[in-house]
Amino acid sequence: MKKLLFVAVLICGVALSAQSQEFKPFRFDAGIGYGLPFAKSLDGGVQFYLEPKYEIVDQIAVGLRWEGSLFAGVGAEGESADVKLSSAYLLTGDYYLTNNKFRPFVGLGLGLYSIAGASVSVGDEEVSVDDKAKNNFGALLRAGFDISHFRFAVSYNYGGKMGDETYHFLGVTIGFYLGGGKN
Repeated sequence: MKKLLFVAVLICGVALSAQSQEFKPFRFDAGIGYGLPFAKSLDGGVQFYLEPKYEIVDQIAVGLRWEGSLFAGVGAEGESADVKLSSAYLLTGDYYLTNNKFRPFVGLGLGLYSIAGASVSVGDEEVSVDDKAKNNFGALLRAGFDISHFRFAVSYNYGGKMGDETYHFLGVTIGFYLGGGKN
């Protein structure tokens, strides 16, 4: 049984390594976007990311993503404001659906979300500030496409709970990448 398993793993390894690479394996992605949080107290904000990647085969890339997000919102009466800042450190994987110049993909990321927030309330000549910080395990689901060293993606980020509020948002990003083009 052990010999059979060894032979099967060896055959799979040879098959994967024998596949010709049309694309350069190393690339570095960077981009910026708009984030739409699902929290009632936040209106929206900016996000940015850096992500070095390695393409194992032409259709599968793995990487390390650092993402920063800043969201803010003001209450309807203008008596309260809420700000959240997060930093995510994720292991990512993308699956490319084609090997053409236009490359749609789906992806997944898992890792740590560091979230810090502050809320300010003004009422009856009294100002109160509530600040919080938390580290959570979280996930990223994304889909988009690459074309001519540009990247467009829509992502769902789940960063866990902070107090009684769930930290999650939809992100729309545009970016570019260096390396990774066709050989």
